[in-house]
Amino acid sequence: MPASAAPDAPLELRIAVVSDGRADYFVRLLEESLKLIHQPYRIQYVKDIPARRMWWMLGRGDINLFYGMQSKEKDNDKQLVPVRNALTNGLIGQRVLLIRHADEKTFAGVRSVDDLKRTGLIAGFGAGWGDTKVWQTAGLPMYQHTAPWNTVYAMVAAGNRHVDYLPRGVIEVLKEARAHPELAVEQHLLFEYQADFGFYLSPSVARYRPILERALKAAETSGLKARLIDEAFGADIKALNLHRRLRLRLAGEQASVAPLSHGH
Repeated sequence: MPASAAPDAPLELRIAVVSDGRADYFVRLLEESLKLIHQPYRIQYVKDIPARRMWWMLGRGDINLFYGMQSKEKDNDKQLVPVRNALTNGLIGQRVLLIRHADEKTFAGVRSVDDLKRTGLIAGFGAGWGDTKVWQTAGLPMYQHTAPWNTVYAMVAAGNRHVDYLPRGVIEVLKEARAHPELAVEQHLLFEYQADFGFYLSPSVARYRPILERALKAAETSGLKARLIDEAFGADIKALNLHRRLRLRLAGEQASVAPLSHGH
């Protein structure tokens, strides 16, 4: 297999996306980066497949590109080819909590990770998410949700379903709060750990990796990536008043696809 595809041959990409808009930034970054280096491409979108099935399809080559949290486990999986680039410049590792309105005073009194531990409140994550290791390492109680993710918001709101709050990335929490007014955005805390999304390729198109890495690097050095991040998430990040929050640092999982440093 050649080290890279011929520059004039279109990349034939089959990408898994969800139709709720969560993938919009990642798809736009991909397309604009490829345009920046004048790389032809064709994209076919495969919509609304459960995340675990997407990874299986990627390994089989039924789709050939997907994005997800970077992790050592994925990087060492022979059925996945990691594209070395931190797609949100570390923003997904900055977490704000979605909580019950009734718990706002409890969280307002938290001044440390130990304080949060003492509340006994339980964080909710999807089953197998890399974030679960961060919470486990910190000794914080947590719950892994195996059912479709959209059912967890009602579980938190109910107050009797063994999950009390949802740590969400600063690029996603306000959109989710708007969709779930039964929950509140916690106003006081910001949890930080090293984490990011990355693109992963099917081994069948491993030759695309250097092209994608070159395109994404060009997007960084040209300022394109920073502009796309600001257009997609800037208003919400500003509204979260991150500079006024108490920052609690947690130990993140160190993927070999290391996130870049960032100034946020």
